[in-house]
Amino acid sequence: MSKENNGNQGQGHDKEYVISVNTREHKWFEKEISFDQVVILAYGAISNDPKVIYTVTYKRGHGDKPEGSMVKGEVIKVKNEMRFNVSESNQS
Repeated sequence: MSKENNGNQGQGHDKEYVISVNTREHKWFEKEISFDQVVILAYGAISNDPKVIYTVTYKRGHGDKPEGSMVKGEVIKVKNEMRFNVSESNQS
């Protein structure tokens, strides 16, 4: 299990979530997560190449939307044991 805290520990976020991104577990300390944050957890950074496209899907989300996909700029609520799958493609 990764022991990352993404710089959020001790900033009033007392809930700890364990989420999985591309099968790697991460500790998350915020109630929400953005598209960009999920991509960074998956790949370490977001490519500046305009031809690179990211696709983010998730499962085990909140009851009103337990699974779905995210688009750039979107923020969703985090649930413990949520699973994210991030893929990167290059437009030719």
